[in-house]
Amino acid sequence: MTDPRSLFAGKKITVMGLGLLGRGLGDTLFLVRCGAQVTVTDLKSADQLAPSLEKLDGLPIRLRLGRHEPEDFASADMILRNADVPHSSPFLAMARENRVPVEMDESLFCKHFRGRVVGVTGTRGKTTTTMLIHRILSAINPRTFLSGNIMGCATLPLLETAGADDTVVLELSSWQLQGFHDARISPHGSVFTNVYPDHLNRYTGMDAYIEDKKAIFLYQQADSFCLFNRDQPESEELAAEAPAGRYFFSAQDVPADWRIKLPGVHNRENVAAAICLTRRLGVPDEVIRSAVEGFDGVEHRLQWLGEWQGIGFVNDSTSTTPVAGCAALRSVSGKRILLIAGGSDKKLDLLPFARAAAERSAKIALLEGTATDALHQHLISAGGGDKVVGRFGNLRDAVLRLVDQAVAGDVVLLSPACASFGMFQNEFHRGETFIQIVRGLMGEGDDR
Repeated sequence: MTDPRSLFAGKKITVMGLGLLGRGLGDTLFLVRCGAQVTVTDLKSADQLAPSLEKLDGLPIRLRLGRHEPEDFASADMILRNADVPHSSPFLAMARENRVPVEMDESLFCKHFRGRVVGVTGTRGKTTTTMLIHRILSAINPRTFLSGNIMGCATLPLLETAGADDTVVLELSSWQLQGFHDARISPHGSVFTNVYPDHLNRYTGMDAYIEDKKAIFLYQQADSFCLFNRDQPESEELAAEAPAGRYFFSAQDVPADWRIKLPGVHNRENVAAAICLTRRLGVPDEVIRSAVEGFDGVEHRLQWLGEWQGIGFVNDSTSTTPVAGCAALRSVSGKRILLIAGGSDKKLDLLPFARAAAERSAKIALLEGTATDALHQHLISAGGGDKVVGRFGNLRDAVLRLVDQAVAGDVVLLSPACASFGMFQNEFHRGETFIQIVRGLMGEGDDR
């Protein structure tokens, strides 16, 4: 096992982006343990970063908050860039001009890790597929680690614990994969779940978005492989560019007699991807089946919260795209749906979601945000304008308005199809807020 102290001790390292999801924090604590001279810089203020800063209190770290300073990039030995920092940042350009290496958490880990890495990317289904793969592999080897684009999981610190005989399963966003392009490496075994428009508020177009995603397979060696979604023509086209082993999964690959708890065809695709990958790694079917049938799903992804006075509540807060919102509406079948939608704009076409919402929802509460005007107009044009019960500046008011109009057997579905920023810190904060509101109803009988 590589001694991480030998890699980082005494080096001046600028951590660019502390954030609130735990990954920047985990990397910072790790680098301090390794003896690095750490500077943390973030455009957010100390008040905004308070939950993360509390855990750094008393440590020998230089904090540069609310701004970036050129000296922290021009004179460092290394920049560790948070995935939320755009590749085009002028401060990163300054570091490169001064021959300062710019690294990212997951790809830097993979440069030094000698065990097996499994990577999962795609527009939708990444987290569910990643966690299910981890669950299956953990059943045969307890020393299987989960990290990447998982809340609270920094990958670099795994250099302290994961060894050459271990496996690390990584969920990888398009931005995290930029580091793999820079390093020209790919995971040993990969899954490309699907590809749909997303993050067009950050990318110049779909080609740039997909290009980042391709790092999941572009640099694979001859003994590596990547799985692609046979149910989606766009994914099949991508497979033609894979230089190593390329294989396919389909929702139809899930054995008919297996009892799958996850709702929706899209989740059968996720399950199929996990089955196909773990089979290729030699896991027996009986082990895979046991893990799959015991898997209840992931928080904030079509998460069933229970009932109150016969009204069901489903938390799908990680629905940040129209595709995800449409999938959620299809998945809640046989129930009258009271939908909570709207939020921050990602420059995506909301019309397909509006049409699905107008058709499948009985009532719709809209959360205010930069995308909500367009969504509201699309709902009106799709014939669903009379279903909108209002536009709300906070989630609690939206929930209570729908509850007032619900009857036993209805389902209140939070599936916004938009990003969360503005009203919330992120989609997880939005989901946690929804959970707290629902728990208040259930615990107090009437939270109004």
